[in-house]
Amino acid sequence: MANKFSNFIKKIAKRYRLTVHDTQNFTEVYAASVSKLKLWMLITLLFVAGMALVVLLFFYTPLKYTVPGYPSKQIRELMIYNSLMLDSLKIEIEKRDNYFKQIQTILSGNTIVKNTDNSKEKIDIIDVEPMESDTVFDSLIGPEKYKFSYFNNEEEKIEMSRITLFPPTKGMVVNRFGSTPGHYGTDIVGEKDASISAILPGTVLFAEWSVTTGYVIQIQHDYNLISIYKHNAEIFVKTGDRVKAGDLIAIMGNEGEYSTGPHLHFELWQNGIPLNPENYINF
Repeated sequence: MANKFSNFIKKIAKRYRLTVHDTQNFTEVYAASVSKLKLWMLITLLFVAGMALVVLLFFYTPLKYTVPGYPSKQIRELMIYNSLMLDSLKIEIEKRDNYFKQIQTILSGNTIVKNTDNSKEKIDIIDVEPMESDTVFDSLIGPEKYKFSYFNNEEEKIEMSRITLFPPTKGMVVNRFGSTPGHYGTDIVGEKDASISAILPGTVLFAEWSVTTGYVIQIQHDYNLISIYKHNAEIFVKTGDRVKAGDLIAIMGNEGEYSTGPHLHFELWQNGIPLNPENYINF
């Protein structure tokens, strides 16, 4: 056995002379001494290098997309996008469920208690921050803030107690008039897509969208009254439209940078002076 192995080593290690001759005059052009062992090692090395090059090409070049069953770049990006969207949708559904639980608690007359544990049944409290001054909206309606009126006669003033105002929406007041400096309205939390109605007959002076407050509606009424409705998801009136008390004018939303939950920011002005809506409307 030892002799066979020794003979095998001698055969593969036996050196041969490799020469290259010119075919015209048979002169030797190149000569080298090789063995079967070196030849096998050279072939193996070239094979490994070739396989490594192929793997690198398929991993780091577009050639990988030619492999059957391998997803294209567009499909992979779509898969990642869909995964992110599903995660976001799951979060939004959890927020919606928590919001509905909170509304059910309010409607049943119970007090919302913020959980301190980490259970999944925890109900989030919607915190609607007092709205700051909307400089974008102010610039759109002009410097004469909320003083639009079709009546120039000051004798048109009337006691507000004699006017019946239609509630713009039903819900829970979370931020009251004057709760912070510059907060000239009342924030009412309600269900998403709740209807928003006009409080009195009047003419729409402003119905546009702003970055900070979403869709905004401003209506001119008799007695120099102005009503303002902010953070709407959708509006159904345009500038110049005539509306009646109780007419559907918008859908409650969560639009604008100043909004942290579905609610209506409602303002009431008379002769350029802000009024507390809760003094005249039962929300």
